[in-house]
Amino acid sequence: MESIYKSDVIIVGSGIAGLMLAISLYPRKVTLVTKKNLGEMSSSAWAQGGIAAAVGKDDDPNIHFKDTIEASSGLNNEEAVRLITKEAPEIVKFLEKINIQFDRNEDKEFLLSIEAAHSKRRVLKINGDQSGKFIVQKLIAYAKLQEHITFLENVSIDHIVQNENKCEGVVGHINKTDIVDNFIFLQAPNVVLATGGIGSIFAHTTNPRDIYGEGIAMAARAGAELCDMEFVQFHPTALDIGLDPAPLLTEAIRGEGALLVDDLDNRFMKSVHEKGELAPRDIVARAIFNHKAQGRSTYLDCRHFKKGSFKKMFPTAWEFLQKANINSETDLIPITPAAHYHMGGVKVDLDGRTSVLGLWACGETSSTGAHGANRLASNSLLEAFVFAKQIAKAINHEPLSPLELKRINIENYFPKEKTLSKIRAKKYIWQLRSTMMRYVGLERSKHSLEQALIEFDRIERESKHLSAKLKDMLLISRLITYAAMQREESRGTHYRSDFIKMNPNLNKRKVFTANEMNLFVANYKKQYLDKIA
Repeated sequence: MESIYKSDVIIVGSGIAGLMLAISLYPRKVTLVTKKNLGEMSSSAWAQGGIAAAVGKDDDPNIHFKDTIEASSGLNNEEAVRLITKEAPEIVKFLEKINIQFDRNEDKEFLLSIEAAHSKRRVLKINGDQSGKFIVQKLIAYAKLQEHITFLENVSIDHIVQNENKCEGVVGHINKTDIVDNFIFLQAPNVVLATGGIGSIFAHTTNPRDIYGEGIAMAARAGAELCDMEFVQFHPTALDIGLDPAPLLTEAIRGEGALLVDDLDNRFMKSVHEKGELAPRDIVARAIFNHKAQGRSTYLDCRHFKKGSFKKMFPTAWEFLQKANINSETDLIPITPAAHYHMGGVKVDLDGRTSVLGLWACGETSSTGAHGANRLASNSLLEAFVFAKQIAKAINHEPLSPLELKRINIENYFPKEKTLSKIRAKKYIWQLRSTMMRYVGLERSKHSLEQALIEFDRIERESKHLSAKLKDMLLISRLITYAAMQREESRGTHYRSDFIKMNPNLNKRKVFTANEMNLFVANYKKQYLDKIA
């Protein structure tokens, strides 16, 4: 027998978006579901840079708004940008209220850092580069004090349950091998997806391995509209020492004066962009990518920093370097671009509603339009906080009705066949990640995207009974590839080597459903087979 739970709101995901939303939903009865232990493996907890907010004496939300628009290469929802930049100072006040201690100087003023494409110092940090870790810890502690929240740990959500086109809950399973018949049904009139991004569908990523787009895949299968799926941000400076995921070296390191050099000690960014190392992320990442393609090695150079300052300013990065036996005071630090953040996802309005009744999305799972084609550094945590509050406000505004447990046949959501072995699954997952990195990575073309579709078919055919994870990863990969094929221009993080210029006639966000993508892929497959017959 499956276990059945009921509540007013189900939140899937326990990063900053999910936690902030749960806290803000009082007095609704909330069930927050996380597939591991609370606080484990969220991208939020790994965030180093901090949270952007116009709290400096020389700063203003209007300047923050302008910087966000300029960095994004267009396609913003300007209302969303205005919302997050205006609300940022209030978010900071809330965080201080729950005892989050941002770094301050001797005069008790915020110790703000500057990151790429910001015109002012406006990034608030905690213990140098440990912002995400401390924010998540404090949010968890605060959330546990709230009696309206129930935490469901070690549970993976597999499907959204719908009845007459309305979301009615979710079906999942308990992640413990010693439990028989471990299916679980959570019923609620509101389901919020806050499962994070898609980074681990690429071979090089700074995201935890469990971040592969499962929330987007669930929403897509439920018929939700998707948006901006082609825009994947690669962080320029992941530590290149062969680890998976690759350790992140925060952009704030360059903000404090680190240089980008090659093996000839050449500062190659000087000839690429007027802002050099602090150019927008997409430009820096592609410059490093192209430099590597020309046979050069690429490094972060911090050898000129004041002795002992690196460890004090960036303890997380320093620890990574220590484990790799790299001394920032004497050694160059090897770097490579790695998939870091997805601007696309489930399309939502300013209240976080999706196109499916009763289904909401928040954080990196959603696509609000706040980031356009290229996210401004440290706006991601900010967006998660602001839109969590927006969703809570919208749900709390609805009438609170008595909870009735409805009888819904959920057997159709149970797997009908066994999946392939874990060893084989890992093999095909790695092939998929390598395919995405090679053909749908920092540079794309019609040929590379078509080659990716062919590889997806091969992987699906050879793996036969797909694991649930591989099935989700294939769907997300196809959605991104489809969107990238439609956008025949270069804009922000989406770079087409066969369409290297931005096309003003394409200044519109791409909204579509999984069905539309499936029809396109089926038609492409038929044309391809006819061509080689």
